[in-house]
Amino acid sequence: MIITLETIKHNLQVLEEVKKEFPLLQDYIDGKVFPETVNNIGLDQIVSFINFIKENEKNGIQLVNESKITYREVKKKVAEMSYNQKSKGIFLKKKEEDFIKVFQDLKVNRRYTRSNNQSYCPGLEKTEALILNYFAQNSISVDSSFFRNSFYFTKIQKPQYFSRELRMTRDLIDQFINFAKTQDFDFRKCNIKSLISEINSRLRPMMKIDSELIVRSIREQKNFTLDNIYKVIESRVNYYGFVEIKVEDDKGVISYVPYSNFEEVSRQRDELFKELGL
Repeated sequence: MIITLETIKHNLQVLEEVKKEFPLLQDYIDGKVFPETVNNIGLDQIVSFINFIKENEKNGIQLVNESKITYREVKKKVAEMSYNQKSKGIFLKKKEEDFIKVFQDLKVNRRYTRSNNQSYCPGLEKTEALILNYFAQNSISVDSSFFRNSFYFTKIQKPQYFSRELRMTRDLIDQFINFAKTQDFDFRKCNIKSLISEINSRLRPMMKIDSELIVRSIREQKNFTLDNIYKVIESRVNYYGFVEIKVEDDKGVISYVPYSNFEEVSRQRDELFKELGL
């Protein structure tokens, strides 16, 4: 296939859009939160893409290179990023047509990408972004399956969960931290694992949705009509920590769906009365 940069450009655009919806991602980029924090809420693919960007930035490689790349620059960078002295020497001397064959011929590719081979070249994987930019600029046809990273070939999907719940979570944490600071509480005397476990066990019951509760659909979703009323059968907290409710859709199918797509009718009414001062 002829390499293009359309998919990576799309993925970079999606990342910017998702960062606006999930401010927590910028905190991760800035090193303010741990990877586990964002992985555990269903942002795994986005986090992997951010890590891919960070790794290339550390190696001095742009994901989309607007300036013309020469073959000399490519082979020099491949050699630079390889700790194997034998393969370093091989690629510094390799002709352009032979280099291209590494990504066209399976036998040749395995010679340099299998770690148990003496001519194994780790620099090839570390410089894939640069290599793909070079191939795209020169309309060179290669086998995409020879590349480890898929961000140049597979479009990233936006996370299915909405950012409102994440903002609420962040606000709750901020309030808790601010309260602890005003009380001059010394967290250094706490067991962090016990603290997190206790908070988790106490909050989970508060997240339960009562059966028979009446909710209104507030977002477009398959087999549910916007603004229609539905009855909750039961609820659960899913793997990513979001609340899901079991309801019957317009086609009579019963399944678990994100609670964030609905609003409790009585709460909606109470908030309206509050705004009216009643």
